[in-house]
Amino acid sequence: MRLENKIALVTGASGGLGGGICQAFAQQGADCVVVYHSKRSAAEETAATVKSYGRRALLCQADISQESEVKSMVQQALDTFGRLDILVANAGLGFCKPLMQTSLEDFEKMIRVNLIGTYLTVRHGAEPMLQQRAGKVITMSSVHGLRGSHWACLYEATKAGIANFTRGAAFDLAEYNIQINAIAPGAVPVPNDPPPDPDSELYQAWMNYTPCGRFGTPADVAAGAGYLASSDSDWVTGQVLSIDGGITAGPLIPSFIHYGPKPKM
Repeated sequence: MRLENKIALVTGASGGLGGGICQAFAQQGADCVVVYHSKRSAAEETAATVKSYGRRALLCQADISQESEVKSMVQQALDTFGRLDILVANAGLGFCKPLMQTSLEDFEKMIRVNLIGTYLTVRHGAEPMLQQRAGKVITMSSVHGLRGSHWACLYEATKAGIANFTRGAAFDLAEYNIQINAIAPGAVPVPNDPPPDPDSELYQAWMNYTPCGRFGTPADVAAGAGYLASSDSDWVTGQVLSIDGGITAGPLIPSFIHYGPKPKM
């Protein structure tokens, strides 16, 4: 198992991508710090899945936009496991609204969670790795951080920021033998989302523009995270790995403005 006896901390782990990443890490031998914001019952399910593979799980509540809570989250991991080998800054906020209907409050909230939250997680989560002179850090961008689309400019701004934050941080962390990379997922339905409607125009548009011809799954993203968390990626840093069925290989991604359903204003 390529992550045997490693300690991994994953934010936004109450199901969805974070839950899938925890499951994959546990399958590969890692103990997991399962961090959630408000969905404790879902996080407990993730922790139970980790334990089902014979690994240890620590449940931890934290608001990643608050520095004191991020520091506490990291300290709890160290108090329990004594070290931190893998850090996944997965928690984030989605948003869909036309530019001229957005507000400064909307943008500040998006920045606070997605950009500042990622920064705080990496800043404090990487600190124990400095003494170890080893570590793996994974951030979560998006295909929307690599391409533009209607009604998503605030979200896209933060996800693009995460991608370039990751590139810059790679230079600062390299001397400590810490590799940091980003994942840019494509369309991956998660439990909190409405199930895709195969008869909808939006579904058909995604299929037409996705060479692999299907939506992704949390397991697809988790497989990439497993690689980036392992020693197989020791010579990989500052990269953005698109796990999107090939959609960014083309010129654009489907836009909400052309296909229903329209967001509520």
